[in-house]
Amino acid sequence: MSSQGDGHDARLAAPEVSVEADGRLTVPADHVTALLRSIARTWQASTGDGTPVLVMEEDADIRLEPVTVRALAHALDNIANQLDVQYIHIATRMSHTE
Repeated sequence: MSSQGDGHDARLAAPEVSVEADGRLTVPADHVTALLRSIARTWQASTGDGTPVLVMEEDADIRLEPVTVRALAHALDNIANQLDVQYIHIATRMSHTE
């Protein structure tokens, strides 16, 4: 997503993927929330000038109102917060059982 000529090319925090001994792929929890937050920040930044945000698709370009993009960014940030709460709860329980 980008506004025309806005120059927002923020790098996203790509999560680190590991392979466990049993072959399962895992991603550190803090990397997941960092990715969600970096996407949210990028979207939020794209609304800075108040013009519709251009989303380039194969078939057509779509313009989203800044308020819509900010709402989506806020939703991603909330998901990251909810995940953090769950991670903290799990980590706290695990540290008390050891």
